[in-house]
Amino acid sequence: MNKVIHTPTLILASQSSSRAKILKNADIFFKAVPSAVDEGEIKSRAKGKGWSIQETALELARAKARVVTQIYPQDYIIGADQMMQCDGRWFDKAASLQEAKDQLRFIQAKLHTLPSACVIFRQGQEIWSTVVTPELAVRPLSDAFIDAYVARLGDEILRSVGCYQVEGLGAQLFEEIKGDIFTIMGLPLLSLMAELRRLGILMS
Repeated sequence: MNKVIHTPTLILASQSSSRAKILKNADIFFKAVPSAVDEGEIKSRAKGKGWSIQETALELARAKARVVTQIYPQDYIIGADQMMQCDGRWFDKAASLQEAKDQLRFIQAKLHTLPSACVIFRQGQEIWSTVVTPELAVRPLSDAFIDAYVARLGDEILRSVGCYQVEGLGAQLFEEIKGDIFTIMGLPLLSLMAELRRLGILMS
């Protein structure tokens, strides 16, 4: 009896439209599979254990990949997550426009980091991981600017940690950025592509 040979598929364990767009724009063929994990529980446990924000972002990425690798064990599963830290405080996406204004007032005239973690799982095992941490310096922001910025973006501002998309109007927040645009958008693409080439998924 002939055995069916499975050709591994690349799967993004995420509902993130920005990560999917990054992969599509790089002409990387994949399919997206949502991965439901309790991020709040993982973050709470991480803080209890004294983990760094980088370790926590990595654990979140691993948790997403673990869920999907159980369903598609023969495929390569990409898990990714991004967190934000400013003055030692961890930030989640704002839940309201008022909270968005409060966050912007907190990070204005300060440096913050955006640790972006990425892993690859196959057959239930982690085969690669990385965490890249861009640094972003927000310029001093007037209350008038913050009010106008939030009014202009509306609920769209609630979809991104930090209340900005650096590839759009959010660029006006910054005076200096250290890190590549892909990582800031939530996926350390250059490191990921290097590993995909090593695995033979992308041409070298």
